[in-house]
Amino acid sequence: MVSMGLRIIGYGFGLVALYAMWLDLSSTGAPSIVLGQFWSDRHLTSLMIGEAVVSRYIDPCGLIVSLGCAPFLWHPVIATLLGWPAALVFLLLMMFFAGLARLIRGRAERRISGRDLKRRGEK
Repeated sequence: MVSMGLRIIGYGFGLVALYAMWLDLSSTGAPSIVLGQFWSDRHLTSLMIGEAVVSRYIDPCGLIVSLGCAPFLWHPVIATLLGWPAALVFLLLMMFFAGLARLIRGRAERRISGRDLKRRGEK
C-alpha cells in the first residue's frame, strides 16, 4: 500500500516534469525555466512560507539557538536546488519516489509469513 502511494507521487512528479519540459520547448527566450521561477510563477506565497518553515523549524541551526551557527539548510542547499532546471529536478524526484516504491515493494515480496510456510509444507 505504501509503495503504491509512493509510486503515485512519483508519477505526479513525472507529469509535472513533462509540463515543465513543455514550457521549456514552447517558450522562446531562456533555454530552460529554473525551479525557483517555476515555483514563484505558480504560487509565490508557498515558496515564501516554505523558506520560513525550513529556516526556523527544520534547520538544526535555526531550531537550536544554543548551537550558535548560521542556518545552512535553505540558503546554500535549497537555494542551489531552486537554481536548477525545473524539469531536471522533477525528473530526479520522480526517479527517487519510483525507486523507493520499488525498494519497498521488493522487501514486502521477499518477506515470507508463517502461513506461507505451512502451505508449502515446510516447517
